[in-house]
This record gives sequence, structure tokens and C-alpha cells, in this order.
Amino acid sequence: MLASLNSATAKKDLHVGGLGTDSSSTLASVIDPLMDASETWVQRARDFVHSADDYVRSNPWQALGVMAMIGVTLGYVLSRRGSARSSSESWLDE
Repeated sequence: MLASLNSATAKKDLHVGGLGTDSSSTLASVIDPLMDASETWVQRARDFVHSADDYVRSNPWQALGVMAMIGVTLGYVLSRRGSARSSSESWLDE
């Protein structure tokens, strides 16, 4: 039993959790494009945040107005959702 564990075949099978070198290269061929895509998305997100920061710094009052409108709209939607839920609950209680 010890002789079989020390053999070259057993060591090859222990590579990458017992998957062997062929599976390791297959796994790398799948993961590498995903890593490249995630780096691309991270760079796009950083560029967007940088451009948004530049816009807010150059137009602070416009940015404040947009954020106020988003807040009012979100508050309205959430209050309508809450009132619809409470009216349906009161209907079920009767």
C-alpha cells in the first residue's frame, strides 16, 4: 500500500485535489477568461465612478437636485407599497 502511494502515478493524481494535470489545464482555461472579464468590469466600474465624481464636483447643485428627486421618488414608491400591504392586511383581518 505504501509503495502505491509513493508511485509517480499517485503523485500525479494528487495534483489539484486528485484531478490530475489534464483537469488542471482545463480548469485554468475556464477560469482565465472569467478573471479577465472580471478585471474588465472592475475597470469599467472604476471609470464610471471617476466620471461621476468629476460630474458631481463640477455640477454640485444639479447632482443635489437629481439625488433629491431620486429620494422623493423612492419615498413615494415605498410609501405606496407599505399602504398597499397594510390595506390588504386589514382586508384579511375582517
